[in-house]
Amino acid sequence: MERWVVRGKDLQRRMLAAREAHRLPLLAKQAQLWTFLASVPPREVFAVMEQMLGTFPFRFELTGETSARIVEFRRKGLVGQWSRHVELRTRWVTCDARTEPSGTVVTVAASKGRGPVPRALQLVQLLTRGSDDARTVYRHRTIPQGPVSLVASWAGMPYELFTEPRWDAPRGPRVLTASGVEAIAGGSGPFTKVRLSDGTEGFIETDQIVAAPEASTREAQLEAARFV
Repeated sequence: MERWVVRGKDLQRRMLAAREAHRLPLLAKQAQLWTFLASVPPREVFAVMEQMLGTFPFRFELTGETSARIVEFRRKGLVGQWSRHVELRTRWVTCDARTEPSGTVVTVAASKGRGPVPRALQLVQLLTRGSDDARTVYRHRTIPQGPVSLVASWAGMPYELFTEPRWDAPRGPRVLTASGVEAIAGGSGPFTKVRLSDGTEGFIETDQIVAAPEASTREAQLEAARFV
């Protein structure tokens, strides 16, 4: 009997957990909407959104191939305690990023309530000021001709070259951080033209490479740091 009682309680616990996991919150109404053109690919938009906006008491969720959102999952009660569930007027911020020939078209929407609009504005301001703000990773960068290397985040992972300087261009050979890559003239916009050790040419996103001088002197390293 005790065994059946334990099994029954365990089954009840699992059923309650499944019901809570699939309960749909009643979202708050939309308050603001922004649509603008960004010079970064969609993956960078969602990476920044997750890091900047998806912090407690919001969580980051992918909602489609070109969309994501942050949604409130904790809220303080009248006496300051954090509630376990937020089911009514749940606050949110959504983002849709689609690649177009002119760049990445980003649509950001925020709900009513305390918190969503300020969080959404952080993303909007960063992406719209990007190339003109020297404090952001999206500032305008130029890579000098010569040896370059993929940024450290690509270590151990292959990067496919673009055959043309545009986001929807076909992809070419794969390169690694240890590959011999040289920046050459012919880049356009956010793309730098490169040549591989076998003579193959293609384009890499400028924000994904850094100058890699062959000399290991302090002067050479300081010169390379100007282009980071």
